[in-house]
Amino acid sequence: MSITADIGLVVLFVLAFGNGANDVGKSIVALMTDPETATFRPRYSPLVWGGIFSGLGSVAAILISVRLFSAFTPQSFLQTAPGSSFILAALAGAAAWILLATLLRIQVSTTHAIVGAIIVQAVYLLGASSLQWDFLIWRILLPLAAGPFAAFVGVYVLSRLSHRRGAEASETSSGRVGIADWGSAAGVAFARGVNDAPKMAALGTFLLLGTPEDTVWLPYVIVGVAVVAGSLVWGDRVAKTLIGHTPQQRGHRLKAHAATAVLISAGAYFGDAFSTTHVSDGAAAGHHGKKGRQFLRSALRGMATAWMVTLPMAGLFAIAASILGARFWG
Repeated sequence: MSITADIGLVVLFVLAFGNGANDVGKSIVALMTDPETATFRPRYSPLVWGGIFSGLGSVAAILISVRLFSAFTPQSFLQTAPGSSFILAALAGAAAWILLATLLRIQVSTTHAIVGAIIVQAVYLLGASSLQWDFLIWRILLPLAAGPFAAFVGVYVLSRLSHRRGAEASETSSGRVGIADWGSAAGVAFARGVNDAPKMAALGTFLLLGTPEDTVWLPYVIVGVAVVAGSLVWGDRVAKTLIGHTPQQRGHRLKAHAATAVLISAGAYFGDAFSTTHVSDGAAAGHHGKKGRQFLRSALRGMATAWMVTLPMAGLFAIAASILGARFWG
């Protein structure tokens, strides 16, 4: 295996570690919230739970997310296949931004970071004409933008139907956590793995082309292990930030989790580049009435931040990594 491939797999592990640290905590916020005081309750079991199911989803993605893996191969983004140094810099840029955001306890979208690292670096190094814009717009950018609104509409319709049937009366019970909450958290964590792993593994696999380890299994396993490790080590950092910013009422929470898991899993299967972070936010805001409106502003703010901050910042980090790489390795 070449030195570039070796370094690339290490950076892939770091990126997936950051993904697990930043993303898994979002799935298990309710399990780490004290139902009586709505404050953070330090518990290790939810991190293990979320990490395991996200890791399982990451490995299962090799069978479920074939189309999404294909969509995130570098050849799909660019007119011509890039060099290994380009992909290494993209991995480094996305990883650097996600780790920084996690240290600052800010939730970010891994998908936006990866897309930004590739697109911004490509425009800087190769020019805008080097990108497959038709593919990017229809298969990457449009699903990224539309996913949260699809979740919003789906949960809104579901909550309206349940309200008409009088189901809301039973939803006014306390926010106490039960088996359904553990199950829904597992579903969202699994969907996160199914959705995010192929995007990272596609870049790792590109670095292995032409080497004895030219296989998709190795990058997927690395991603799966790193996601679990990230969840266990730093998974509570973003979860603490989200306390009070996710649905506390059980019926609302379960609808949002169900919509997120279904939409994200379907998107991964059909090859649509959804962001689990923002689909989840859109689902939380979709509940009719005050329950949803209280999350609408934060959902819109998070979506705007992804496009205006995460995407360009990951790209700038990738450019910096590319410049440093050229200086040290030529």
